[in-house]
Amino acid sequence: MGQILLKYRVMPEGIEVDMAQLEKNVAASLPAGVAKLSKATAVPFAFGMKALLCSIIVEDVEGNNDKVEEALLSVPLAQGAEFLEAGRLM
Repeated sequence: MGQILLKYRVMPEGIEVDMAQLEKNVAASLPAGVAKLSKATAVPFAFGMKALLCSIIVEDVEGNNDKVEEALLSVPLAQGAEFLEAGRLM
């Protein structure tokens, strides 16, 4: 089996949220041994708000994507997460 790269847009609770802290919260919330945060970039979203684009690596095992999605819904300082894309890593 291989690995899959998942990309999510994580929205902060407001414009005052420290994006570096949000990135740390995302990394800490991911299930150990299932997923790891590869990259996170704060990008402009709308009306002065930024979003955190997260690249997350998971093993290609059924159910891992669901575990990541579930973890992202409970990240402190995050309002929610939107799945953007997935691709297989070589």
